[in-house]
Amino acid sequence: MKKRERLLWIAVVVFIIIISTASGLHHWIFAGNSNKTYEQLKLFNEVFNLIRTEYYDPKKADPENLINGAIEGMIKALDDPHTSFLNKELFSELQTDTKAEFGGLGIVIGIRDGWITVIAPIDDTPASRAGIKAGDKIIEIEGKSTKGYTTMDAVRLLRGKVGTKVNITIKRESVKEPLHFTIVRGLIKIETVKSTMIDNHIGYIRISQFSEPTPEAFMSQVLKLKEKGADSFIIDLRNNPGGLLSSVIQIADMVLDEGVIVSTRGRDPNDYHQYKARKGSLIPGLPLIVMINGGSASASEIFAGAIKDNHRGILVGTKSYGKGSVQTVRQLPGGVGLRITTALYYTPSGKCIDKIGIEPDEVVKPVEISDEDMKKIKKIEEKKIIRKFVDEHPVITEKDYQELYDLLKKEKLELAPIIVRRLVKNELERNKIPSLIDLDYDVQLKHAVNMLNVVDTLIKKKAS
Repeated sequence: MKKRERLLWIAVVVFIIIISTASGLHHWIFAGNSNKTYEQLKLFNEVFNLIRTEYYDPKKADPENLINGAIEGMIKALDDPHTSFLNKELFSELQTDTKAEFGGLGIVIGIRDGWITVIAPIDDTPASRAGIKAGDKIIEIEGKSTKGYTTMDAVRLLRGKVGTKVNITIKRESVKEPLHFTIVRGLIKIETVKSTMIDNHIGYIRISQFSEPTPEAFMSQVLKLKEKGADSFIIDLRNNPGGLLSSVIQIADMVLDEGVIVSTRGRDPNDYHQYKARKGSLIPGLPLIVMINGGSASASEIFAGAIKDNHRGILVGTKSYGKGSVQTVRQLPGGVGLRITTALYYTPSGKCIDKIGIEPDEVVKPVEISDEDMKKIKKIEEKKIIRKFVDEHPVITEKDYQELYDLLKKEKLELAPIIVRRLVKNELERNKIPSLIDLDYDVQLKHAVNMLNVVDTLIKKKAS
């Protein structure tokens, strides 16, 4: 038996070498290191067989378990958080992220009173056509209670292959008995770009990630805003974790009229690529502000770096995350994959910002909520103070707000007015898709808007 297993393992090693050779890795395996590599593979073979045949627990010594452990060990040895082995579920999720579309119901969900709750159904999706309404609590999925579920728990169960069915049970406030729905999943497209007008002349664009459809969506939104009279722009990349290199290069090319966007350098000294903007911009010469924070990473930092180093706009917010490496995803047999760091990228000025980040031109910190504030907010929610306030005040005046501040002070739950107003706004929108912007609470965005309004005033004075 041992002889047979040994022969099987040798066959596997030979196969790996053949595949490696076909993919170009033979330059490493056989160039200068051939003897050492062979000895290491031989040692690996010995350890594999000893554990497989002599370890006391045969389940733990299962070949698949050992090989997966070996793969994870190789990746761990790199000490690179951005290189990882992707099992079937993770590989599938990654494909969903890059394509920005998935099979699902078409609902925005959140947690309300401990239950998965529909914030809003998306128009023209299976959920809206089935009659799902804002405020519906999803109390069961496939017959199992969702009590205590996180939104991600629910998302994993509600998403699935287009054309398949999912059974959900809804509790609706206006209906006594639970409602049962069987909904056929459809193709749901994620909006990675959203926009609105501010003060009738500022085009605001929020990019949540850089996926395959993002460049086309960005172009469409810019053109719509210009038609509405936008003469300056804010591009919001806060909490944008990045995405595809090709996507951010395309979008930067639409904004810049010239100059280097980014350069990448790989393992081979000759593996150097520089990407430049072509002549022609969607917003030539118009005032531009790009917003970043600690959640802006990777592709977001490429865009921010290109804008800053080419002096095309002003960065507002806080320092970005600092991820200056490029990952390539390789699909492997069995529906799994490997995300591997293949290069570092450099901003136009030649800086590698990995683990450093990009500093904004204008540092503006967001409203900070302390641990003590969070404890007070939790008590306010438990007592339903804000909900009662909203129910009793269909139209809220400044006098009403002052009464609310006084009530919270009396209850020893005093908070900064800006936080209280945000809690009220959240309650008003509890069964709606939240507004894209909130100039009362978002001090960073308010600062950017004020800057562009000053520029607009100066331009008009100069013209007159």
